Amino acid sequence: MNVHVTARGSLVPILLAIASGMLAMGLALPALPLELQARFACGTTMIGVVMGLQSCATLLSRPWAGQMADQRGGRDTLLAGLGWTAGSGLACAAALLPVFSPVIQQAMIVLGRGAMGLGEGLLVTGGGIWAVTMAGSARAGAAMSWVGLAIFAGLGVGTALGGMIEAQEGFLCVCLVAVALPIAGIGLALRLPQPPRLHDGSHAGMRWRDLIGHIWAWGMALGLSTLGFAAISSFLVIFYVARGWHGGGWALAAFGTGHVMARLVGGRHVDREDVRPLVRTIMLAEAAGLGMIWLAPGPVWAAAGCFVSGLGFSLTYPLLATPVLRQVPPTAVGSAIGLLDAFFDVAAGAGAVLSGMLAGVAGPASPFAMAMLAALAGSGVMMVLRNPRVG
Repeated sequence: MNVHVTARGSLVPILLAIASGMLAMGLALPALPLELQARFACGTTMIGVVMGLQSCATLLSRPWAGQMADQRGGRDTLLAGLGWTAGSGLACAAALLPVFSPVIQQAMIVLGRGAMGLGEGLLVTGGGIWAVTMAGSARAGAAMSWVGLAIFAGLGVGTALGGMIEAQEGFLCVCLVAVALPIAGIGLALRLPQPPRLHDGSHAGMRWRDLIGHIWAWGMALGLSTLGFAAISSFLVIFYVARGWHGGGWALAAFGTGHVMARLVGGRHVDREDVRPLVRTIMLAEAAGLGMIWLAPGPVWAAAGCFVSGLGFSLTYPLLATPVLRQVPPTAVGSAIGLLDAFFDVAAGAGAVLSGMLAGVAGPASPFAMAMLAALAGSGVMMVLRNPRVG
């Protein structure tokens, strides 16, 4: 137990630095769409495009972030990500200055969204590598689990705060807080000593073809699990409204609660020689939760399904990252994490699009049926996938 406490204690400042960037990211999610609509009279399509630019930039940044983490270490990569995140808030704040024309103001907001996407890719990958370095290879999975908890907690709290600050103080205050938080994270990270390198400084990593060969099956399983997250985050509230139910926000909170509980309780069980049996089990749990939402006779049953889905989805990333990290040399750990993150990005984006298309054709419950089948398929992948040899 002392080992666990010591490892967690050493990770706390890193997790706080990661959370500072995710808090800034979450602030914009409820506030920026309202500002685009009120100030520039943007329609829903344009708002969707502007908000989606961050995801595109994040996906494009993954290879760069991974290579930077391999060459310069997780600490420098995290610092760069926090810098880009602060720059995003600064660009959005500057866009409010009346000296600029509306076209320039909108362009600055677009640049801010792109900067936020770059910041997300860098701080998530850099923070993950830094945490793995500090925890050691034997507890790499647990370290990734705690990093994920910091990411989701920061994003969730930031989203709640963003709505409150926008309603009470306005969008400029949201932007200023979004600048201050990552700057505070930079100050915290700079106070920490330079972590030990995962390798001797040589940059001879793996070829991308070989890297993809090691990762693709684990990444595909992650993507199949992520479709459930995409369906819930994108269409759960719409599903509730279509059914005439109240409490969609509480159902989302139930998903988040299940996610956090599984990370807190199950994080110590991530580092194991063979992750496949546990991944099979939790993906079956995720599928059961999604099935509960799909067939829910009422809002309480659907919320319970969200909780079960959160429990199942929570540990898929750290579990699937464990064999990935074991298969690659230390010089390619950052690139491996960046590539695995790209599977999550693609599945989250494609899942939202597919959910929208399917809901328009087969009804608002259909995205959850699709995601349930995907989770079942991911569990099946774990039945046929061979456990990688380490060494």
